[in-house]
Amino acid sequence: MAATDKYGDAQAALSYSVFKPSKTLGLGTSKFELIPCANQTEPWLYTKFGGTVRFLEIMQTKAGIKCSDPGPSKKLRSVTINGSAAQVHVYCDPAKTASFAKCTSADITRLGGYIIFTKKGSKNLAATQIQVQAFGGVTYSQLLDVAKSLAPVKASTTPAPTPTSSDLVLTTPTYAPNPPAGSSDEYRCFLLDPKFNADTYLQSVTIAPDNLKVSHHGILYKVPAASVSATKEIDAQNPGDGWPCFGDTGIPGASAFSGASASSWISFWAPGGNFKAYPVGVGMKISSSDQFILQAHFHTMEPATANKASMKVSLKLASTAVSELKTMLVAAPIEIACAPNESGPLCVRSAALLDLAKRTSTKTAFQETALLIACGKDPIKPIPSPTSDCTNTVRSPIKIYGATGHMHQLGRSITITHQSASTSAVTVLSTRPMWDFDNQTTDWQSTPILAKPGDTIKVTCTFDIGLRALLSVYKNLTPNYVVWGEGTRDEMCLAIINYTD
Repeated sequence: MAATDKYGDAQAALSYSVFKPSKTLGLGTSKFELIPCANQTEPWLYTKFGGTVRFLEIMQTKAGIKCSDPGPSKKLRSVTINGSAAQVHVYCDPAKTASFAKCTSADITRLGGYIIFTKKGSKNLAATQIQVQAFGGVTYSQLLDVAKSLAPVKASTTPAPTPTSSDLVLTTPTYAPNPPAGSSDEYRCFLLDPKFNADTYLQSVTIAPDNLKVSHHGILYKVPAASVSATKEIDAQNPGDGWPCFGDTGIPGASAFSGASASSWISFWAPGGNFKAYPVGVGMKISSSDQFILQAHFHTMEPATANKASMKVSLKLASTAVSELKTMLVAAPIEIACAPNESGPLCVRSAALLDLAKRTSTKTAFQETALLIACGKDPIKPIPSPTSDCTNTVRSPIKIYGATGHMHQLGRSITITHQSASTSAVTVLSTRPMWDFDNQTTDWQSTPILAKPGDTIKVTCTFDIGLRALLSVYKNLTPNYVVWGEGTRDEMCLAIINYTD
């Protein structure tokens, strides 16, 4: 077998037998990944054929090792696949008792299903557990045909080169924060050029501020090569180093929450946390001539300060391609009224929104309305509440690797969950029952969560307005009705999801 065959290359690196299908119902290969397996030294092999509606998936791992969860289903019958005993399952909903009892292999066409079996290893290779599953109109007999077409492969004669890595350090200019009048917060963006002349994958990202007295958090964005020229123009038009960027990166096409914006979220730093190393087998892809924007949030206790600060971005680069890790943001609107013992002109919501626009930008003041609409709340008569939540629906199959929650100082708790549309089962991706602003970390999943179209991801936050009277950060601030915003006196309810397609 040629060394360029992915199956043969995978076999050269694995201790269990790898099988390749000769029949895929005319569906082309859309995914071929070696995925890390919890507490194991070698990954499992995942292949996908087809798109987001009609597709096949084949999972292979060493026999006796569980690396992926097929989800609740109904076990139907035993069959034989090329001499090996196999079990047929259909994705009927166990919660629907009557229809579940009547579910048969014919329902695989409508609901999807899978066949799972174990094949003996060849020569010195261990046995392999194989799961072949299908969705989107694939019949039971077609599923059988695909499973029966699997045959062992030979290892490539030329093993893939051992991955190596190198480091790159980028540093923002040293900057003296000067917040707008009436504010203690300044957002400043800096363009950083890694000078990549080829597609590159990031194995890890570490953002380190040199002055914690004024550094509140930092976000690293990728700027596609096509947007670099426009970004340089904005930088040149603003005096001094960098440019103001409340709410997002401040470049054309960017927004706070759009994954398809002209700049996209790579990583972040907040007190106590950092994304640092990504899981084995995945990484952030940076294309040739792409650059970075580091958005630094400075917070000063006085309107102006002599303190200066910079941030260092350390990148570890992979020498070979891995699965591309992406970022999804799920944000909930914030509507927190002043406490009963508080009073002042900014306790009126409309006045608070005008104040937000004055000390940040008009665009950021509209973000709360956009979030209310996106999350199914009433933008005309929003209801104040110490609890905020929002649910996003998954539109195409993804694998969730990690989740991070983010709030400001009034936060009490935050929970991020995934719910299956077919079974209603809920998986907690991240939770902080007692929110600690100074300890913001990512929860990486021991096994990636397979999220299917129709599944949902939800973020839920609780807040305590009473903390405003107890924390020194609010000492010189007048009470205000709190909405979504980037400033310290504003709040956030944000879930940061790391996933692959």
